[in-house]
Amino acid sequence: MSSLDKFGKLIAEDLRDSALNRCLDIETGTIKSEDCLELTKGLSQFTESQLQIINRLVTKCIDTGIHDFLFAVEEAQCELAILVNGDNIAKKSDCLQGELFTEDGWYERFSEHKETGI
Repeated sequence: MSSLDKFGKLIAEDLRDSALNRCLDIETGTIKSEDCLELTKGLSQFTESQLQIINRLVTKCIDTGIHDFLFAVEEAQCELAILVNGDNIAKKSDCLQGELFTEDGWYERFSEHKETGI
């Protein structure tokens, strides 16, 4: 696996999937902390259709944050470098934030929720 794909796998699994799964765990009441159970109770008042909209919103917000972070890394590559196995990730890609999307992007290849999210 290339250094660029290793970084993409980390972004997809340990950042995106982790955040999306946290949302699903709160929705289902899997997480038993007081603040999460309070959120679970509040979410239980929504219809299935409303929960789907909330999940789409959460996905869009997380994806925008990741996209904007990757854009910032690419823009700052003269002052900031993310190295994987000695490779500067921003220099390995023509458009770092573009690596997320499409049928062969990081989300489709590495995320359990694929590009559509939750």
